[in-house]
Amino acid sequence: MSTETPQGLLSLPDELLRSVFEHVTALELAQLQQTCRRFQRIGADPLLWQDECLRVFRWWDKHHQLESKRNDPSYGDWKQLLATRYTSSRNVQRALSGLMSDETNRLDRIKDVMDLGYDAKDMLFSQWVDAESSEMFLAQKYWSHAVLGSLHRLMACEEWAYLRQAQGDIPNETERSLAALDMFVLGERVEGDVDDIFARLDSYATSVREANPEIDTFTPRQIATTVAAHLLEHNWIGISDNRNYHALDHMFLGIALFSSNRNSVPLISAIIYCYVVRKFGLRASPISYPFHVHALIQPAPTSTTDLDGNPLPTDTPLEPFSPLTHLYMDPFLTADPISGTYLQNQLRFIAPNSTPEQITAYLSPSSARALTIRAAHNVLAAPNHYDGAPLFPIPMHAAAFGAMLALILLPSPAPGAAVHPAQISHYLSIVTQHFAHYFDRDVELFSQHVLPVARGLANATSYGALVQRLRNRDATPQVPKLRSAAGNEVVKFKVGQVFRHRIRGYLAVIYGWDSWCRMDEQWIVANGVDGLGSGRGQPFYNVLVDDETTRYVAQENVILLTREQLEELGKPEDSFPIEIGIWFRRFDREQGVFVSNVRESYPED
Repeated sequence: MSTETPQGLLSLPDELLRSVFEHVTALELAQLQQTCRRFQRIGADPLLWQDECLRVFRWWDKHHQLESKRNDPSYGDWKQLLATRYTSSRNVQRALSGLMSDETNRLDRIKDVMDLGYDAKDMLFSQWVDAESSEMFLAQKYWSHAVLGSLHRLMACEEWAYLRQAQGDIPNETERSLAALDMFVLGERVEGDVDDIFARLDSYATSVREANPEIDTFTPRQIATTVAAHLLEHNWIGISDNRNYHALDHMFLGIALFSSNRNSVPLISAIIYCYVVRKFGLRASPISYPFHVHALIQPAPTSTTDLDGNPLPTDTPLEPFSPLTHLYMDPFLTADPISGTYLQNQLRFIAPNSTPEQITAYLSPSSARALTIRAAHNVLAAPNHYDGAPLFPIPMHAAAFGAMLALILLPSPAPGAAVHPAQISHYLSIVTQHFAHYFDRDVELFSQHVLPVARGLANATSYGALVQRLRNRDATPQVPKLRSAAGNEVVKFKVGQVFRHRIRGYLAVIYGWDSWCRMDEQWIVANGVDGLGSGRGQPFYNVLVDDETTRYVAQENVILLTREQLEELGKPEDSFPIEIGIWFRRFDREQGVFVSNVRESYPED
């Protein structure tokens, strides 16, 4: 935009000018401010810059305290805040460019992004959405996906750390803790993070109020049953569509709120229900009843009336779990109350060895920690009960990783009730296996949140050593493999070529090679390499297979696809998982090969 003053605009009154300024970009507004004092004054309105902040950036790190700023009329530094966010986005873009262009020091670049917190998400998400228009399509798609996943997982662990360290009661602690678990499976979905979860829960409460405009005059019992009936009527809790109870997608709060069928197991249904009930002034908490979570509804702490609005007796103390003040619900199944006496009697059959203290705990509000750990166990157990595909797609390894992290990161329920070190060690070993095999770029998460848990264990140094090995490997340049080097002339195929396995028939793409088999003797024997026509002395290729595995294939088993066969595939890049972007930039249709992005390792391919 020209810095000369637009004469036509100067003839407009201030209120119309401000309206015009609402429809220009931040850069254009800044340029307009430079043209004359009048534009500078009108363009300095903080609300203009606030609107631009909220229009340009959807996701905000907690340290900004965005809601507090929005509700504070005296806060006027929105223009500087917008500039800060633009700087953060440029830093994210710079880090992504480095991840795509260099094969070393990637962990440092990922850390640069993690240090920006949730502010990094806008740029990561836009890079993922816009990847197809890039010359580095596959690489941009993969690295924006990978770093966004790392960010989500780190944010989840930081949420748990905050809940663990906070003093006193935390509003909506249970919902926040369960929402953090959802971050592990959020992926690139636009909706479903912690803020979205609370917005959706609030919309449920709004829906209840709109359907029952007189609800503020209802008794606690009427509110409890009205909310349950409304949620069940809309299929917002419980399980419908004859779906299997143990399907993995039923175990997550966010997925229950944003999936098409809104299915959830009793624990999640109770959490949703209790949140909505609390919006109408009552106390409402899930209880960790054996095998089936229920909900406990009580009048507000300051209330002097019972569940039916009648005055509470003042001359005699109430019995424990009095039906005057304790209303039990099973919102997963019904809108009708459940007798507390019935629940106590059932415990004689389903938990016959329970102590009086345990019975009290089963019928009392459960802690956020206990409910999250119960949810984590549900996630881990679900595939054992039902191995079918969830209706809502969930990355299995990420779900398990999040569940196991919950088991080691959440605080103990009470002093002296810490998890036994042997159990912590067992959980840590599984977390570490997942970290090493599937999430080895989550070094910041592992260093900040897992290593402190391991410090008290006998083998604590081994966990730190793993991180150091990963850092060393990342910082060490690969020794280039030259096709022109002596002995490599036997290597027939190149990085980026697509083939089918001669015997097994799977589709694969080559991302690396050796001039002879470099696997250990055990692998060679187990795979019958010496029984091949050319044995272990022939070239072997590192390949990515269309079933999302990586394999090591003998040269004699590589049958390159013809141009016609490649055309039959349509878009060959769609045949492979997103991880193909680790090694390739895009598919070159003219050459019929994937364009290498491992040129430091294979400069002549």
